[in-house]
Amino acid sequence: MDSQLGAPVWESLPDRVRDELTDVDRLRAIWAQHRRCRTPEDRSAARRALTHERVRAWGDDPALAELLLFDADETEPPLTGDRIVELCAPAVRSSAAEGALGTPPSPEEAGALAEAAIVPAHPVVRAAHVYAACARGTADEHVLPDTDGSLPLLPWILASHVLQRADHPPLFLDPRSPPPRLRSRQDEAEHFAELVVHFARSVRGALRAEIGWSPGSVPVPDGPVSPLAAVTRRRVLDYVRSRSAPVALILRALDPEARATVTSGDGRVTEGTAPRAPLTPGAAYWWARLELEVGEASLSLHVVVQDVGSPPSGVLAVTADARLITPDGVQEALRMSDGDSVTVMPSDCVDDRWPQVRDLVDEAVSRSMNELTRV
Repeated sequence: MDSQLGAPVWESLPDRVRDELTDVDRLRAIWAQHRRCRTPEDRSAARRALTHERVRAWGDDPALAELLLFDADETEPPLTGDRIVELCAPAVRSSAAEGALGTPPSPEEAGALAEAAIVPAHPVVRAAHVYAACARGTADEHVLPDTDGSLPLLPWILASHVLQRADHPPLFLDPRSPPPRLRSRQDEAEHFAELVVHFARSVRGALRAEIGWSPGSVPVPDGPVSPLAAVTRRRVLDYVRSRSAPVALILRALDPEARATVTSGDGRVTEGTAPRAPLTPGAAYWWARLELEVGEASLSLHVVVQDVGSPPSGVLAVTADARLITPDGVQEALRMSDGDSVTVMPSDCVDDRWPQVRDLVDEAVSRSMNELTRV
């Protein structure tokens, strides 16, 4: 696999960071092939719909989605300091977004950002450089509605533009998984490596979402399940079952009548609580469901293995979601980000991604237990 990293930067990055960026390159190659089968109008519609959908999910203003978007079909001037000032100036943006943007950078700061944007490195590394440089220069943060967190929005906008100029999708803002902050006494190089890893996972989530986007529902395929999907779903089901026994013991310490049961199904099975809609509407997916019941409360945790793309791209996504049911109603109980999900490549074997899948299930079970025991 040819990496987009410059040689000096490649040698200076820790192995774990290089592995993350190599995965970005591998998934981007599939994404590029998938995009070639779409019209420019469909490609633009996918990006715009996904970005607006994410902003709506937070309950935020749609104007913020437009700030992140970059029209690749339009001729854009170079990302100079003057251009950065123009992009960031609240005067040329909607009044709804003005408070979110904060103070635009000074000409000197904009010049430094322009230099960061042309670092001879992987686009994700360049975006991280721009984000870090911009975040250091502003204390303004945008508090997202109905969330517990805030994000420095201006650095995200500029980082997204850097990525889109390099033919990558924009970064999805996710208050559930904010970029790592520089900790007290932390080495700056270590922090930057963490930031690059975070961005790499965010970009993979955005690539996967664009591969999976469809303007409408597609028929569920009747063909044979791929060997990779079959082995992955079977291993996921076995592992969820192995977690149910210790979970049941913990719950019975709270309520002797507590139960933990495991069921499984696919996109054709509609009994019980359904998992969240798949990335590609109508595409094939398979789920393992862990149902926990304590007193009047119950929780349904789904771990889902799903095909991505229409027609299927060969990429699999392993995701988790949960719903908590109490006498007061039904609510989402698992706040997991795109970075928590696992992308399985067509060239992988199941052992390549299994440590990540296992960690996803463990984290999902742990968070679900915390939510249920708080009720």
